[in-house]
Amino acid sequence: MPDGLSVLSINAEPIETVAVATDYSSVLHFLSVVRITDADISLLDKRKKEELIAYLIVDERKELIRMKELTFEELLRQSHNCLELRHFQEMKNGRLRLELVNIVDDIIESDEDVKKEFENEEPTFKIIWTSFQQTIIGKTKTIKNALVIMIAISEYIDNTTWCNLPNVKEKDITNFKQLFEQELKYDVVCNQSSKMTKQDVQSFLIKLIANSELHENTHKYDGLIIIICGHGDDGNIVASDGKLVSIDKIQSSFNCSELESFKDLPKIFIIDACRGENIPKSYEPIMRGKESLCGHQDDGFLIIWSTTKGHKVADLSLLSKSVNKVVTSKYKIGYPFKQMLQDIRTDIRSNKSSEWYCVESQDTTDYDIIFQQRTSV
Repeated sequence: MPDGLSVLSINAEPIETVAVATDYSSVLHFLSVVRITDADISLLDKRKKEELIAYLIVDERKELIRMKELTFEELLRQSHNCLELRHFQEMKNGRLRLELVNIVDDIIESDEDVKKEFENEEPTFKIIWTSFQQTIIGKTKTIKNALVIMIAISEYIDNTTWCNLPNVKEKDITNFKQLFEQELKYDVVCNQSSKMTKQDVQSFLIKLIANSELHENTHKYDGLIIIICGHGDDGNIVASDGKLVSIDKIQSSFNCSELESFKDLPKIFIIDACRGENIPKSYEPIMRGKESLCGHQDDGFLIIWSTTKGHKVADLSLLSKSVNKVVTSKYKIGYPFKQMLQDIRTDIRSNKSSEWYCVESQDTTDYDIIFQQRTSV
């Protein structure tokens, strides 16, 4: 019997007695030569759960940790035990701090988060590094109560010219709603149908401005976030009927002249659509349009494109995924949005399909933007 193994009495035939080790990896070989029953395996699983075993990913390493109790404080303690000297030096010199997430990048910050993760068969946590709030030079404006408007077109009538974009519906809407509606608690208005004709888009915007009483800003919004996803062509968003809707005209609906009540408030445009015909590599997944045009110069606009002018972008939803991930992980420490954009670019570049994206921003603001979660009145 291997060293360190203790014998458990199991209700089985004598030859089916099984050894259990404190380190379960050392049991694997032993079990391979011992005939055991399902009852034995259940007992092993029970023993394993009682020891509160989990895994922690540090950089590229996957470490086994044994929790003494299911608390966030204990998880932090175990996490620090897995760090190397260089990590502590980086935290000191690079003004970085350790944060914990689960395998799908949900932030772990409470005892309840830890207990929920232990409901999984193999509880797994990851360490990520975030910067402390940077020294911000110049003015900032804080968004605590934004209105988020999303135009997401994923289905087209003539699929021979404009193919459907399934990831707009399945991923983009989900990612942006997770961030702005669920995390930041902002009001989010999105088209209900996957199809929108040109007239539908125009009616949607007119009714939204009226119903939300934006001219008077009755709801005291302190920022506007407009998200456009779909096919693009020469400075336009392509409607489901193939007709073009000018992105400049959409922007002008929210400029200082049209919405005077928002003239001093930040207006963020996020546009995920093709801006040209150039393809970064030989294979061609589903594209999002043909070409797109730079935005206008009205004050207070921060315009973010998924790619640079003249290039196609694939229907991979990397922009919405990275925006969701980076903003969620950093807004609580007051990290400014313009600095987040660099982190968004870096996160996209870490993806194997990053060659399809080159995030570009056009900025007519003279301040940086801080996101805060809306608090209930």
